[in-house]
Amino acid sequence: MNTLSKEEVIAQIVEVVKVPFEKKGFMLKRKRYFERTDTYSNVQQYEVNLANRKGFFSLHLILRVLNRPLLKKVNAVLEKALRAEEYEYPDNWDKTIIEGTIKERVAQYTLAGLTDWREFKPSDESLEDFNARFSIWFCVFDNIEEKKGWRKQLLDSVDFAENWFATVAKDSEWVIKNTDYPALFLLKEEGRESELQQKYHEVLSESRLKKEAELFYRHLIL
Repeated sequence: MNTLSKEEVIAQIVEVVKVPFEKKGFMLKRKRYFERTDTYSNVQQYEVNLANRKGFFSLHLILRVLNRPLLKKVNAVLEKALRAEEYEYPDNWDKTIIEGTIKERVAQYTLAGLTDWREFKPSDESLEDFNARFSIWFCVFDNIEEKKGWRKQLLDSVDFAENWFATVAKDSEWVIKNTDYPALFLLKEEGRESELQQKYHEVLSESRLKKEAELFYRHLIL
């Protein structure tokens, strides 16, 4: 049974990574987020996501790249699509559920995210060996001291995060290649019509929400 509060455990974790992150230009926000703004107006974010379950803690470290200026414009187009008469919501959704869904969708500003840190496993290393040296990213415990080498693992997570941030959302071309609606918006904004049409057909073919993608594109090119 854990004896510390969730806030106290978060403070333990933050204490380990605070100085390394500050040396890299990150600032602690809201006691559990480390954030840094890059030259492309992206906010690079490392989140200490801790839940207090019945008798134990569940920790998940999450990485995000957010771009509010860009996504605010993208979400304005998305909202038009979501409010279009042709948009198909489940029959059992009432107005309250629909409005709540729209509000949640257009409040998202994430360009890229990472929740599964096994992405950092070298190809020549077994998953078992990787988990043995780095499992802090997603784990449960009563007391964090139970996690063997937890401080070292947290310090490793800072380096993993820095390496990941260096490779994602570096510029508009990365966004165009690796996202859907933001990519369409940038191509339209830059007047790259043939690439816009090609990207639209790519997005449409891969989307589970084809009607939404159609409506987004329709409102984008108006």
